Order: sequence, then C-alpha cells, then structure tokens
Amino acid sequence: MDVIPNHPTAWAIVIVIATMLITSLIQWVFLIELKSNHHSQWIHAGSPTIWTDQSFISAWPTVKYLQSKGYQSSGDPHGIHFCSTFRSSVVIGYWLTIFVFTIGVTTCLLYGWPPSWK
Repeated sequence: MDVIPNHPTAWAIVIVIATMLITSLIQWVFLIELKSNHHSQWIHAGSPTIWTDQSFISAWPTVKYLQSKGYQSSGDPHGIHFCSTFRSSVVIGYWLTIFVFTIGVTTCLLYGWPPSWK
C-alpha cells in the first residue's frame, strides 16, 4: 500500500496541507517579529496575533493592511521597512492558499476519495 496513493485527491490533499503549512509559518514569523521588534507598527496594524489571524476571513485585515500598503502611514521607518520586506510573501501566500484550497476541494469533488481509502 502506498503512503500517498497515485490519485488526484490524495495529491490535492498533500499539496493543500503543504501550502497551508508553509504560508502559515511565514505569517506566524511575520506576526511574531512584528509584535516583538516593531511594537508601534504592530499596534498600527491592529495588534494581529496568530490566534486572531487563524482563518482566511480573520487574516484578511492583516493581509489587507500589507496589500494596500496601509503600513506606510505609521510613521515608523523601521516598521515600514519590515512590513515592506514581508509584504509579498504574506500577500502572495494568502492568495495562493485560497487558490490551492479551492482547487483541492474541486479536485476532491470531481475525483472522490482514492479507492484504497474507502
């Protein structure tokens, strides 16, 4: 028995989980570093935490803050630079996760479960 059957749904699940883990790690590092090293910028961003940004919907304010470059009005040059550095990876990761999740669910609906999982 294969650990991961050669089936579209099995691969979709693996890809979704891997994408979510990687992008969550990036966001987690961003939030921890923002709060720890750029406290005034963190407050300006709405004081986000990993607990408040744990879903696509609840993470949106933080992503929007970076995507719209709302951080530029904070007046904190170090915080602005930090947010600018993480902006692409957090925003792309957010939209990539939504895209991959959507494709994964669609794949599951179209192909069903691998026969070896039934």
